[in-house]
Amino acid sequence: MEKINKAFIEKLTSEIKEAILIIVRYSSKSFKELSDAEKYALRYNLIVVAEALSSLAIHIVRRVFESRPETPLQALLLLRDKGLLGEYEFNDITKLIRLRNLLVHRYWIVDDRKIYEAVREDFKNVLSFLERVANHVK
Repeated sequence: MEKINKAFIEKLTSEIKEAILIIVRYSSKSFKELSDAEKYALRYNLIVVAEALSSLAIHIVRRVFESRPETPLQALLLLRDKGLLGEYEFNDITKLIRLRNLLVHRYWIVDDRKIYEAVREDFKNVLSFLERVANHVK
């Protein structure tokens, strides 16, 4: 993985982890306790996580496998097929990217309670993917 831009990977990984910490902090409150600003912060940080994961997947696929995926989901499929992304990780990250698309393109139909309930689950599959990437980059 010599072609990988380590600084870029580290920056994306840091952004993802920071956004996850913010999401976890806000989602530790009850839904009724969340202000409108905190609900929007949850949305924003989910977008940050999904965007950074998309960039990470595309970067790896382009640099390591010399492929040109047209979408982040194509990049994730290739990473899964090459064994760098497990099935559960693939499913969780795909859901995050699809949620990002809803938040960005169809934000008026998003139910903040459903977002809140979805983020109360852990991010262990995302973090395990990030750990694997970090190990390959070393």
